[in-house]
Amino acid sequence: MTRLVLITGTGRSGTSTMSGTLHHLGLTVPGPFLGANDSNPKGFFESKWAVRFHKRIIKAAGLHDMDGRPDAFESAQSQIRPADRRKLVEFLGKHAAGVDQVVVKDPRSVWAQQLWKGAAEDAGLDIVFITMLRHPAEVIGSRATYYASSLEARQRRSYEIFNLVRWINHSLLSERQTRGESRAFVRYTDMLDDWRPVLSGLREGLGLSYAVDIAQDHTAVDDFIDPDLRRLRVTWDDLDVPESVRTLADEIWTALNTLADHGGDDAGASTRLDACQARFEELFDDAASIAHDAVQEARIEGRRLGAAEARAEIEAEMRAEAAAAERRDGLDGFGGRELLSALMSRVTRRVRRRPGG
Repeated sequence: MTRLVLITGTGRSGTSTMSGTLHHLGLTVPGPFLGANDSNPKGFFESKWAVRFHKRIIKAAGLHDMDGRPDAFESAQSQIRPADRRKLVEFLGKHAAGVDQVVVKDPRSVWAQQLWKGAAEDAGLDIVFITMLRHPAEVIGSRATYYASSLEARQRRSYEIFNLVRWINHSLLSERQTRGESRAFVRYTDMLDDWRPVLSGLREGLGLSYAVDIAQDHTAVDDFIDPDLRRLRVTWDDLDVPESVRTLADEIWTALNTLADHGGDDAGASTRLDACQARFEELFDDAASIAHDAVQEARIEGRRLGAAEARAEIEAEMRAEAAAAERRDGLDGFGGRELLSALMSRVTRRVRRRPGG
């Protein structure tokens, strides 16, 4: 039976390194891929089709790619349609034809891992999961370096905090959704230090096979994996995040490492992660309550700006209509007062139809 390898993990955790390694070992990684850039000079080995597929669900649910809200998963599930499963089955059938192993990598798959499992079953594939692990301080430091380098100190602190919350939510969700499945957790640093024992373990634990003898002195993977890719060695001391959030992230990190050391299955680690989930939800609710007035102010301001935008838009429409009417047959019977009345009526209807209006 053809095997589907679904690679996940938070952004900047080494998912591209794992996907590229499996590509160089002869597994099928469907392209075309996202292009390389300064943040990932070796390439992403990430299917553009999979990215578009996940982004459709994420956008419809009103989520960020790595959303930090505990209820984000339920929002994503509400936007998954029967047609999505059919599209996945078609995609898998196309790329699995005539091959033994297909690899799909996208951190956004965290919102649809069970959807991939169902589609794999429909397509007659056996699915396994590989979750890449990287210490949260390094993940946040890497993201801040490449995506928030221009922010001033207060903005950067905010960026670090909400991205750490996203790491927490993503890590808890991915573990919970793959629990009981055939899976492995792989530390990014282990791949950089010596990839051969890691891939040997995946061969034994997940039943992967390689077209290349990994015992060779030199392979394409040795040219691909560059230890210098770990350009950022960030610790908690380099970040400015609340102790309560940092402590929770540390506990999750410790439990995930236990799973990495025990072939992806450890009852004690899963129990601790469930406890972390409960604490995270409580912490999130407390933060939302603290920020209540600020959130309300933002909502009111959003409605005000939305109404102003609608008025400006409709004023332009009305001026165009009036000008057209004047060119056609003048403005007889349609004076300024009537124009204003029509304008306000249309603005009211438009604003009421807007979300939050």
